[in-house]
Amino acid sequence: MSKVILQIDGNNFYASCEQMIDPSIKGKGLVVLSNNDGCIIARSSEARKMGIPMGQPYFKLKNKLTQLNINVRSSNYELYGDISNRLMQLLRKNCEELEIYSIDEAFGTIKRPKGKCLYKWGKDLRALVYQNIGIPISIGIAETKVLSKISNHLAKKIQTNSGIFDIGIIQNKDHYLNQIKVDKVWGIGKRMSIWLKNKGITNARELRDMSSEQIRKKYGVVGLRIQNELKGNLCIPIKETSSDQKEISVSRSFSYPIDSLEDLNQAIIKYVLIASAKLRRYNQLSSAITIFTNTNTHSKDYYRSEATGKISVPTSNSKIMIEKSLSLTKEIFKPYKNFIKAGVILHKLQSNKYNQTLIFDSQNIKEELYRQRLDKTIDNINLKNGLDTINWGSSMMKKEWLPRREKLSRIKTTNIENIPTIYAN
Repeated sequence: MSKVILQIDGNNFYASCEQMIDPSIKGKGLVVLSNNDGCIIARSSEARKMGIPMGQPYFKLKNKLTQLNINVRSSNYELYGDISNRLMQLLRKNCEELEIYSIDEAFGTIKRPKGKCLYKWGKDLRALVYQNIGIPISIGIAETKVLSKISNHLAKKIQTNSGIFDIGIIQNKDHYLNQIKVDKVWGIGKRMSIWLKNKGITNARELRDMSSEQIRKKYGVVGLRIQNELKGNLCIPIKETSSDQKEISVSRSFSYPIDSLEDLNQAIIKYVLIASAKLRRYNQLSSAITIFTNTNTHSKDYYRSEATGKISVPTSNSKIMIEKSLSLTKEIFKPYKNFIKAGVILHKLQSNKYNQTLIFDSQNIKEELYRQRLDKTIDNINLKNGLDTINWGSSMMKKEWLPRREKLSRIKTTNIENIPTIYAN
């Protein structure tokens, strides 16, 4: 038996999640908006067929969307995260190895009996996911990651394959590799694609067959890996455990400008709490924090400022980070400026397994244990009952300037208040 690579992702993931939670919009045109209901960041297949472009500002297409009777939803990241977790748990049970690549995408492995087609296995997995979660997936099967990405693209493109494509059993791969433009090959960035096109390389097959020496001289091992993967030689292995985060960033745009230090403090504290909770979830500590804010980039008096502070003992404690962030916020605040965005970045991260404390400081060690217990209690309550069930009083943001989400779907899977109520006579 040989091991094959699977590339599995959710089709039109954000839109599919919305259609799953609201069956009345299944099979209809649907777009999902970015933060603050700004731009279109996801479309259902029906909206794509109607010619709705990606990334366009909502206000420019609002009338067209209404005329075409296309549904509009604000980004519901709580919902998408929940569905993503369920999807990855199900995939992990059905793959020998699993590497979560993004919110809607994963690489996996499975053994292939000699010469056996895996369409039946893929078809069963698609049915299982749809039955248990309610979203469609596509499956690309190949010997390498790069080829599995190409297979997944073909699985979506060739409708007769029902969302599954196994390039590993294809004798003449050239026919399909010729269909994949070189800039669509996984790992090929903008600069590399321009360089390849200048060399006359326009598709995946030509990239596979070009001179390896040319690629090595220009892009070294990285370029050779991509070419060898196209040849069917596994060079980029599955990583079951993701590497530690390099930094954690939380930022938001406000629904309308704010100009007071009190409001900016509330926003920064809110983002610090979100970031520190993520830090604890990843079992990491931070020894530096950066705070930033800015006004409208198109205004005449555009203003952007940031400040960074070091934390003497690496921590994930919310209280310590709030205190540090408030002192930094005073540094970057400027009166009479209309701020439209703010954010927090935690960096210089390390594993909490190697936490060092100050020697001979039993009082601080005792206080740190109390802080850890408090953070853990808050995290557990919010995990069980929903975000912000319990939180720090200073983080209670004014609802008027929270990010705009006027088209938000009801979060039936993550908010207990939105669970349907059934009455019996």
